[in-house]
Amino acid sequence: MNKNDMTETLIKPFERIANLYSQLEKTTDNYGTDTPLYPSEIHAIAEINDHPKVNLTDLAQHLGVTKGTATKIVQKLVKKNMVYKQFAPNSENKIEILLTTQGRVAAENHQEYVEYMDRQLLSMYKDVPDDALKYFISVSKKTEEFLNQLIKRRQ
Repeated sequence: MNKNDMTETLIKPFERIANLYSQLEKTTDNYGTDTPLYPSEIHAIAEINDHPKVNLTDLAQHLGVTKGTATKIVQKLVKKNMVYKQFAPNSENKIEILLTTQGRVAAENHQEYVEYMDRQLLSMYKDVPDDALKYFISVSKKTEEFLNQLIKRRQ
């Protein structure tokens, strides 16, 4: 097998993994509640859990999204009874976002899910030699930079 064939053999699984991740981002899970939550919603719940009384601007920054996107996510979570908003003490216009009891249940179950995923992935790579892991990290960073460049060109 020549270098081009080997590279193609390596690239194809990355494409399939990216497609699978994209599919996963479109699915829901209840995280111990009876309310289906999308990944963007549970990630917001996790950030609110990690930063109690966060405001919309800071939440958007933690999530890496615009304030408008964070606002829409919070609106959905309010409707799903996962979060509530209140005025910050001594403020007439600053809003804090907090988890409801159901939101805390989802956050706890999400943390267990994250730990499960980490254990599974770590077990997959535990036998890979350190030098190979360092090389994979390097290639991953280069791939990420390349994909970010393509995204910037299209915007």
